[in-house]
Amino acid sequence: MPTETPSRYISTTAKVLLALFGLCISALVVEVAVRIVVAQPKKRAWNDRPYAFFLPNNAETLQDAPPHPKPPGSFRIIVVGDSFTFGPHMQPMDTFPKKLEQMLNLNADAPRVEVLNRGVNGSSTENEVELVKQALKEGPDLLILEITLNDAEPQILTDQERKELFEAPWLRWRIFSTWKSLGLVAQRIHNSQTVRRYIDYHSKFFKDPATRAKFSQSIQRIANQARTARVPLMAVIFPLFDFPINRRYPFAEVHTIVEETLRSHGVRAVDLQTAYRGIPPERLQVIPGKDNHPNEIAHRIAAEQLLAVLAQDAVIPDATIPRRVFGDRQGLKTRSRDPLKTLRKAAQKVAPPTTTEDEKKPQAPTIVQ
Repeated sequence: MPTETPSRYISTTAKVLLALFGLCISALVVEVAVRIVVAQPKKRAWNDRPYAFFLPNNAETLQDAPPHPKPPGSFRIIVVGDSFTFGPHMQPMDTFPKKLEQMLNLNADAPRVEVLNRGVNGSSTENEVELVKQALKEGPDLLILEITLNDAEPQILTDQERKELFEAPWLRWRIFSTWKSLGLVAQRIHNSQTVRRYIDYHSKFFKDPATRAKFSQSIQRIANQARTARVPLMAVIFPLFDFPINRRYPFAEVHTIVEETLRSHGVRAVDLQTAYRGIPPERLQVIPGKDNHPNEIAHRIAAEQLLAVLAQDAVIPDATIPRRVFGDRQGLKTRSRDPLKTLRKAAQKVAPPTTTEDEKKPQAPTIVQ
């Protein structure tokens, strides 16, 4: 009696073998493709950071000129903040305090304006209570407190703590260097997890009642110090430049919390978030992909926005508001704009006026054509 081949079982086995063969071929093709891409010559590394940094000859630190008597008849602004104020990897004169100083000294017949940079790397708002105390001894006419979204952090992370939080030692396993396509998938998974941890880490301090209360207490102490010294206080809030500033920006809620905290203590808030809207992060980072501190472009934008708010709020002498204001600068001559009208329009992006149109406004400077 002839034996019949169980075709059903042969067909199933064949299908399984064929599927496994297809998967192996697909994996091999992907691996070869990844190796070809990885093996491509890498772009030549470039560096646009200064070859050396230049400071005043009387500077005692890499921060700014040391405390000194205020020149008679001058107007002094002091900016207290962290590394976003200090400006690592940048010329000191390119930081937003010094750019603001340049803009406020454009009128030859105006009083001299000093904007002193008192930013300290790694400082939190709690640390800045003492920095403000020292700054007030320098006799400022206006105090600006710069806030970064990690300022409620109880203490700055050590390098080891940062590695444990954001790095993955398992990515160095030999299998990922041998099987490069698998290594690429693992790296993508890690990147996604790191982004989530980064967002959670920088959001939690303002959402946690304990650390939020501590931040609020520090703001209150700073505000009280300024009131006692009869010095106007303004706070400027920087976004984090790891993410595009758009409707999906993950820290919008944190900005709102910071603004509400400042307002609750009577502190004028300037939120720069909208000033950077739509600009690619790499255009604003001091070392794209490696260091998310603001670069010269981001600092210049901050200075321009601060100038607009200072003019709108009438907290600087009228004579220091730039009189020569233009809408473009491509040729040698063009028509000048109304300075205050231009500045007030710019200020709307980051800090709408707290006064009504009927209240007293500073007189517009003479427009020079």
